[in-house]
Amino acid sequence: MLIIIVRSMLDYEALTRKLFFGNNNVKRFRTFVSMERVKVGLSVPLE
Repeated sequence: MLIIIVRSMLDYEALTRKLFFGNNNVKRFRTFVSMERVKVGLSVPLE
C-alpha cells in the first residue's frame, strides 16, 4: 500500500504518469480516493 498526499487531482495524475505509467515494472495499480478527512496522522494500527 502506498499513501500519497497531493494538493489536487491534477497533481495526482501528473505523479501517477511519472511513477506508474512511465515505469515498465508496474503492471497495474488501483486508486482509492478519500475526499474527506477520515484519519489524522500517519500511524497505522496493526492488530
